[in-house]
Formats: sequence, C-alpha cells, structure tokens
Amino acid sequence: MDLTRHYFDLLGLPVDYSVDREKLSVNYRQLQQQFHPDRFVSAADQERRFSLQMASRINEGNRVLRDPIERAKYLLELQGVEMGTDGETLRDPQFLLEQMELRENLEEIQQDIEGLERFVEQIEQQIRQQGERFSTQWQESPEQARTTVQQMQFFQRLIHQAELLLDELI
Repeated sequence: MDLTRHYFDLLGLPVDYSVDREKLSVNYRQLQQQFHPDRFVSAADQERRFSLQMASRINEGNRVLRDPIERAKYLLELQGVEMGTDGETLRDPQFLLEQMELRENLEEIQQDIEGLERFVEQIEQQIRQQGERFSTQWQESPEQARTTVQQMQFFQRLIHQAELLLDELI
C-alpha cells in the first residue's frame, strides 16, 4: 500500500463524481480491518506508524468521497484546479442576487420550525442540482466546475445557518 495514492484508487473506486456508496462502505471497512492500528500493537515501530498513517488516510479518503462537496473539490484538486478560500466571492450578479434573496428568506423564517425545515430541504435540492451540473462539467470545463462548487459551498453554509436556528428552537 502506498500513502500517496489518491482516494479513489485507495478505496477501489473509479475517478468520478458519482460514487457507489455501498462499494465505498465495503471497501472502507475492509481497509480499516486490514490497517487498523490495534492489529499492529506488537509490530515494529515502523509498521505501527505505517498502520496509523494508513488508517488516517483511509478515514480521510472515506470522509472526502462521502461528502458531495468535498468530493467535487477533490476531483478538481486532482486536475490541478485551486479552489481558493471558502470566503471567496463569486462574481455572477444573478447568483449574488439569489444569495441575497435566500438570506432574506432565512431571516424572515428564523422563528418558524416548519419554514426552516422546508428551507433546508429546498437548499439541499439546490446542492443536488449543482452536483448534477458539476458531474457534467468537471472534466470538460474545470473553471465552470469550480464556480459550481463555490455555489454548492454557499448553499451548504446556508443549510448550516438554518440548522443552527432550528437547534435553538427545538
């Protein structure tokens, strides 16, 4: 096993935005069993360190490939596309207007549990739609795909804000 292998290769999956979650789970569990540090308790220091590094890499790969936004960012990273910072703003006036409207909507419903739950569902749908768009963009138009991921990140932050408001109300 090589610590420098990309996560798709490590976890036995094709390099694609669409991931077979069942196969990911099965491969993850098999690798975890194979490299779990408890199996190397009586091994030499070098082997124990390696198993710890592999277990960490396997966990990180599983985390990234399970999350649609992290997976999208990782695919772009594999292509050499820099994502920049999370706070980087988009220069699309239409999307900026949509952001303002969504933030206003969130502000208006911040005391409405059902409204917040519907809002979260609506934004999750937006992320799914952006994911579908990304799946067709990432290989042919990495810069457009980068913008799509930035939009997905914005939507994810909105969901987080709405969930915090829900936590306060429940």
